[in-house]
Amino acid sequence: MTAVERERLHFDVSTGLKSVLGSELITDDEVAIFELVKNSFDAEAALVELYFSESTITVADDGIGMSYDDIKTKWLFVAYSAKRESGRDADFRDDIAERRNYAGSKGIGRFSSDRLGHLVRLQTRPKSEPNGLVNCITVDWDRFDRDHTEHFEKIGINYAVQPEGFSLPSELTAPKHGTVITIERTRRHWDRDKILRLKSALAKLINPFGVSTDGFRIVVYAPSELEADEVEKLRAERATKQGKGDGVNPNAVVNGEVGNFIFSTLQEKTTYIDVAIDETGEYIESTLTDRGELIYRVREPNEFPLLAKSGFRCQIFFLNQSAKMTFARRMGVPSVKFGSVFLFRNGFRVYPIGEEGDDWFQMDRRKAQGYARFLGTRDVIGRIDVFGGDIDFQEASSRDAGLIETPTVVQLRKCFRDYCLTRLERYVVPVTFVDKEDKNTSDVSRLLTDPGRARVAAAVAKLVDDKNVQLLEYSRRLIGILSERSAQFEASLSSLRAIAEKTKDRSLFDNIEAAERRFEELREAEEQARRQADEERQAKEAAEARAYAAEKVATEASEKLAEERKRNLFLSSISTLDEDTIISLHHQITIYGGVVRQKIENFLVKISGRAAVPVPDVVDVMEAIAFLNSKILGVSKFATKANFRLESENIEADMGEYVEQYINGVARDFLSGPLTVEVTNDGKGFDQRFKPIDISVVVDNLIANARKAGATRMVFAISHPSKTTLHLQVTDNGQGFGREIDDLGRVFEKGFTTTDGSGLGLYHVRHVLGEMNGTIEAARIEGRRGASLLIRIAR
Repeated sequence: MTAVERERLHFDVSTGLKSVLGSELITDDEVAIFELVKNSFDAEAALVELYFSESTITVADDGIGMSYDDIKTKWLFVAYSAKRESGRDADFRDDIAERRNYAGSKGIGRFSSDRLGHLVRLQTRPKSEPNGLVNCITVDWDRFDRDHTEHFEKIGINYAVQPEGFSLPSELTAPKHGTVITIERTRRHWDRDKILRLKSALAKLINPFGVSTDGFRIVVYAPSELEADEVEKLRAERATKQGKGDGVNPNAVVNGEVGNFIFSTLQEKTTYIDVAIDETGEYIESTLTDRGELIYRVREPNEFPLLAKSGFRCQIFFLNQSAKMTFARRMGVPSVKFGSVFLFRNGFRVYPIGEEGDDWFQMDRRKAQGYARFLGTRDVIGRIDVFGGDIDFQEASSRDAGLIETPTVVQLRKCFRDYCLTRLERYVVPVTFVDKEDKNTSDVSRLLTDPGRARVAAAVAKLVDDKNVQLLEYSRRLIGILSERSAQFEASLSSLRAIAEKTKDRSLFDNIEAAERRFEELREAEEQARRQADEERQAKEAAEARAYAAEKVATEASEKLAEERKRNLFLSSISTLDEDTIISLHHQITIYGGVVRQKIENFLVKISGRAAVPVPDVVDVMEAIAFLNSKILGVSKFATKANFRLESENIEADMGEYVEQYINGVARDFLSGPLTVEVTNDGKGFDQRFKPIDISVVVDNLIANARKAGATRMVFAISHPSKTTLHLQVTDNGQGFGREIDDLGRVFEKGFTTTDGSGLGLYHVRHVLGEMNGTIEAARIEGRRGASLLIRIAR
């Protein structure tokens, strides 16, 4: 059956379309402002000024503007966008330079002004006519709501010209060309809180990470808030002087440029990864940096062909507790309220991806599967940049539903998950999470210990255990040969060997082989010393065996003393030491002395026949001997005071109480000169395993340093900020650290000294603390003489 055509029909458009495309589609005031700012960006503006008065909003830019024909054929042509007709085949780098891709391309953004107010006035002058007349049209949105049976195109729009130029509030800069949109009779009142929320949102809309976006600036003016701004500035300045702030947050005052300066600070405070597809589109390059220290830079093939020309780049910051506190202090809002990972298309943010509660990248869903293994939206903050047209990256028309799922978007999600988020997790989880105190640290001091360096090396070695991954660069400061005395030494060598093989680093190979030889020599020396000590001990035990006929009596006496020993780890004089304890202490001295002898013999053999010996070789041997000697001196002190045995070198006790008793019961007896030592303890300690001799090395070296610095008073303050953390704050009134030391971390380097000492004391302290899962930081005491050292030890 064939249909008979009678006539052609066509759609009629009701005036109700205005509300459908305006106030009903744009459901948020901030998004409405976003749309107007996006139009300015697409018009190649360098400056956008926002002005708020009692009942008007003005958006002024210095973009390319519009001619009379542009207004008729483009601005008034509903759902038409000249941006769609721009070429899309250019390389993304040209797009960035010339803004060939646009933040919007639906042709309906102009209707966002309906959400904001009843009437809109548009003034515009094209760049091609900088001295020409200003075109002006006025749209009364209420006219479209009177009768929805009227045809949309029948509602008249007033057009006029302004020979005198742009009509603007006095606070704004009159552009030579550009567009000014004034919204009158605003539908809602814009108070201080509302404008501040907008300013914060605009900071996330463009350039939230300190990355230049073609010099695009946004400045806010609200004359009614100037007085309140001055009050906020004074408050911020007072807080800064009191050490409770970091200056004025630009987004805590209404008037001024929209800015976000936090991320340049975060780069020095936390761990972040920077991932980008290179210019050829063939490779993905990733750089991971931890608190200012480059950890690695790698390159691997790009497996995402649809992203090859997108200019994909991602930066993600892991926020530990220290970074979160810095963020909240600088931004005036907790990081979780700011958002997580934002997506930027053509330089403008895709809303609401990254907002609080949004999980477009499904990070929180993954984290629910393994809380301690994955990072969620509360743990990271960052951005992804891509450039491209609607075919690849099309925003939903509602402007608050993110991107439509295209094949390119699917690859975008996968690239983020596999090469950005997962890579960050595979460093943070094994390196940072295992150290409970690291979350409160804003530098890499805890990674400079041997256990920390071993964890970093293992993480990098695991990453490069893939034939497709090319290691371009890595941290020589954190990834290198550990001390042969370290418990992690042997395990770390396999990691270092994998890195050396990947980088074809001959020097690292040679260092590994030399370290293995030194370790074998040390192990043989220790074994020989232990054998000798054991032989002497066995002889003494055999000789004394007959002296212990009253074993039952001794056992009962031991039980009676158990409680006393728990209360007091040190006895008052040598007369209370039993013979087993004396033999145990002698055993330890024999071991350390034997190792010293073996090291000297090995060194003499090594340099035999040489005309000259390199200074570093001599320093290394002398440092090792000095360290063992400090242990021997420590044991000699225990020989008069300690009531515990050292066969295993480990005890389980309250470390804070032990330090207090060691200082009061042992260290004070060996003081000389005018120096007095005080100790305080908050009494909130917990039992943990540690080597008593290590405490001796730490405390004795710190006291020796204070004495050399001319101190007359020294204080050890013991506290426990958590159930698993001990802090030891050490202060003195000596000469302190000179201003010529620009980096106080240097005082812990081997050989660094400001006195006539060897420069080994603090070096040994840091090494010993590293083996105890601890760190030490140096600081000056403002306003008086003296030095301050903070020791953190995690159980």
